[in-house]
Amino acid sequence: MRTVVAEHAGFCGGVRRAVAMAESLAAAANGCPVFTDGPLIHNAGETARLAALGVRPCENPAMLPAGAHLVLRAHGIPPSRQEFLSTLSLTLHDATCPFVRSVQERCRAEALEGRFVLILGDADHAEVVGLSGYAGPRSSVISGPREVRGLTEPGAPVSLVSQTTQSPERLSETAAAVRARWPDARVFDTVCPATRDRRRGMDELTGKCEAVAVVGSSGSANAMRLLALARERLPAALVESPDTIDEDFFRHFSVVGIAAGASTPDSAVTAVRERLEALT
Repeated sequence: MRTVVAEHAGFCGGVRRAVAMAESLAAAANGCPVFTDGPLIHNAGETARLAALGVRPCENPAMLPAGAHLVLRAHGIPPSRQEFLSTLSLTLHDATCPFVRSVQERCRAEALEGRFVLILGDADHAEVVGLSGYAGPRSSVISGPREVRGLTEPGAPVSLVSQTTQSPERLSETAAAVRARWPDARVFDTVCPATRDRRRGMDELTGKCEAVAVVGSSGSANAMRLLALARERLPAALVESPDTIDEDFFRHFSVVGIAAGASTPDSAVTAVRERLEALT
C-alpha cells in the first residue's frame, strides 16, 4: 500500500507551544510532578506520553500542595476559573493558544461595548466554555444558522465570533443568518489558520488517494471535523494509534491519504503511516 500525507498534519503552533511548555517544566522539576488544569490538549496518546514525563492532568487543583506547578490548558479557561486558581498557592503557567487568547479578548471587548455576543461552537467544548466566560452573561452559544431564528431578541447590537476549530463554511452560513436578522451585526472571522490549512489540505489530499485515515483522538473537535470532511469525499476512518487501524477497511485500497488533527503529534502520524504501508 502507498500512503500520501497531507501537507499540514501534526501539531499546530498553539498545541506545539503548550506541549513544549509542559515538557520544559517537567525537565526542570527534577522528578516532581507537573500538573495541568484538565487535559492539556485533546489527544489521549499525547496525554499518556506527557504523564510518563511527569505531567499529569488534575481535575481538582485545590487539592494540590502549595507551590505545585499547574499549566493552564491550550483551550483556555474562563476568567472565573483564572481568578479561582489565582487564589491557590500554586505556580501557574498559561499555555492558552495565542489565537484562542485573541478570540477571548475579542469577546471581552465586544461585551464591554454593550454588545450581545453570539459564539458559534460546541457548547461543552473547553474553548467555548472559556469564550463564554469572557463574553459574560449577555452572550449565547449557537451551533449553526438554524438556531439564529429562534434566539430571543437581545435588545443590544449583536456580534458573532466562532470557536477556532469551526469550519469556515459553517461560520459563513451562520454569519449570513445573523446578518439577515440583524443587518448591523459585527462578524469576526475567528477560525484559526491551522484549521483552514488542514481543510485546504484535505481538498488536495482527496484528489491523490482512494481513502483517508484521519489520525487523532475522538475527543478532538478538529480531528472529528476533518473526518466528517473526508467522508464527504471518500471512504475514511478515524485512527487514534497504529493499534486501532481497521486493517480490513484499509487493505482494499492501493493509495491511502493520511490527515491529522492539530493535537496529533508527528510521531503518531509517522507510526500510522508505517503500519498502513506494511499492509498487504
